[in-house]
Amino acid sequence: MMWLGAESLRSERLEYRRFTDADRASIRAIVSDGSVTEPAGYAPISSDAEFEKFFTALREDGCAVVQGGEVIGYFRVFEEEAEGEYAGKSCVGVGFVLDARHHGSGYGTEMLRFLTARLKRQFDLCFADAFTDNPASNRVITKCGYRYTEDYCMYFDGLGREMTCRSYVF
Repeated sequence: MMWLGAESLRSERLEYRRFTDADRASIRAIVSDGSVTEPAGYAPISSDAEFEKFFTALREDGCAVVQGGEVIGYFRVFEEEAEGEYAGKSCVGVGFVLDARHHGSGYGTEMLRFLTARLKRQFDLCFADAFTDNPASNRVITKCGYRYTEDYCMYFDGLGREMTCRSYVF
């Protein structure tokens, strides 16, 4: 997780840090809630084995989002291969999830703005996607300065259906 750099970063109200074993219960609760996971493209995680696989991957490419000492979500960064007009650029894709209790709080906007600014110091471009039927995430992404590039359809195994995604670049 080279993109994070320091052990901990702070924006106005949030802290971003590496995951610890103590974060398992908080993340498990978040990713067990279908109202949180399905808009992010995956079914709720129900088995211990599935959670361990998810949490191991999350520790590799993500960070905990903490408010008032409580883990309220996560932010992930994925290296992307640039194509077309972006060929030759260093690119990453970002994804984020917040506990349903914190939706509508402005934390998503704060997190995406702050961490995008950090990522732009290391990468030429950042990409973010959201389902077309997820207006809240689409608003957060555009509010943070990302520019719409295209819609595309993709089959999501975990959801068992094809979804239309809206793609953005910063």
